[in-house]
Amino acid sequence: MADLLTQEHYALLAAFEREHRGRTDKEDKSLWPKGVIYKDGHMNELFLAYRRGHAYAIADMRSEIQNLEAARNGYRDDARALHDALTRMVAMYESEFDHEDTYRWRPDWLKSALARRNALEGNHDNQD
Repeated sequence: MADLLTQEHYALLAAFEREHRGRTDKEDKSLWPKGVIYKDGHMNELFLAYRRGHAYAIADMRSEIQNLEAARNGYRDDARALHDALTRMVAMYESEFDHEDTYRWRPDWLKSALARRNALEGNHDNQD
């Protein structure tokens, strides 16, 4: 934590003091950048460990969010590629089937491809 006088730091102090009992009288703020927050050395060491754990949790959470965003973007790219491939496949074979009763005469694989393509487009009418 670069700035020890932020609202985040004070919120962390308050959370620590709610969870840990002991002497909570603090040193002068001029000592805080040196890692000396509490007058009681044991409480100070506990708080420094608490603060490091908090920093680790924040870093880990940010890393997880980045991983989820990257995975989501990968899934979106895969869905777009699948949609494009299904659209090309349907276009290649659609003209080969009887259009008087198109849905009835479509083979199952084409019905499935159309259903998937429509789902990717947000159109839930599987008959196309």
